Amino acid sequence: MKKAISVLMVAACMLCMVTACEKKDKKENDTSAVQATETDCTAAERVTTEPEGEITISEMIDQRIKEEGKITLYRMRIAESNSPVEITEDLKVKIISYDGDKLTGYKNPDDFLMETRLGDIIHNKVDYSTYNIGAYGGNWKRYDNEFGDEKYVEEEGYVQREITTDDSGNNAQLETLYLYSKGTLYSRDAGSKEWNQTEKEDSLDIVSFGTFDRIKLDGKTYMTFCVRDNLDLIEYDIIPDNKFTENKTVVYDTPGTEKTTVNTVDYLKEYQAVPKEELEQMIVFPGSKKAESSQAAD
Repeated sequence: MKKAISVLMVAACMLCMVTACEKKDKKENDTSAVQATETDCTAAERVTTEPEGEITISEMIDQRIKEEGKITLYRMRIAESNSPVEITEDLKVKIISYDGDKLTGYKNPDDFLMETRLGDIIHNKVDYSTYNIGAYGGNWKRYDNEFGDEKYVEEEGYVQREITTDDSGNNAQLETLYLYSKGTLYSRDAGSKEWNQTEKEDSLDIVSFGTFDRIKLDGKTYMTFCVRDNLDLIEYDIIPDNKFTENKTVVYDTPGTEKTTVNTVDYLKEYQAVPKEELEQMIVFPGSKKAESSQAAD
């Protein structure tokens, strides 16, 4: 009898230990799952396969507008620094679209800078019904500013696609989408009731197509363009591939291309494509020598 009781006690203890281990393992697994969900952030890979052909920027824009009604791009602007930028799903971007006539901006009300997480866009988690969607760079008003009030009334405005050429005018260096507007600016000092009136002409750059590269995120490929602007900031633009573009490299148009004007305006000349070597120093991809050396330094 005592032997039977002893056997039962040992069995019970073993059962308790197994159950405790299972609970512990389950808890650890659950914690790991939560951590994975919270920290999992797919990083971009650079696509190195040889493209099967070429497509010009104008062809890429026109085909996308014809097939989908608009071309959508995700833009990031960063200051140069010693810390390389990782292109991951956690990247915050501004969303802009162009339908061949007007530019539209998509402002995220839940973000201080009105930006959107790239991964949420890729996985279709964005609720655009909550977004402030409207003309990009259109009429604006700014009241209760510490320096006074301002409002701008646009009388004329259009989107222009332009190519910057070299001094000979024969070689295209950069292609840019920019918004031109002409109107009246009304301003008044803080506390004043009198408005001052000024005729104003503005050109707002939207995206400049610079150094071309292709990346892959979560199994999908994206075209990327990188330039340095006249404020010495880096603009990095991401455009989703489709069947028309996915196996092609993107090249600049030749000056004089139909529907594209050749322009050598000074402010456009200030934009430069970031050299490939410099781009590789700025942006890190998993498995690259730069990434390995950064990890070793850490």
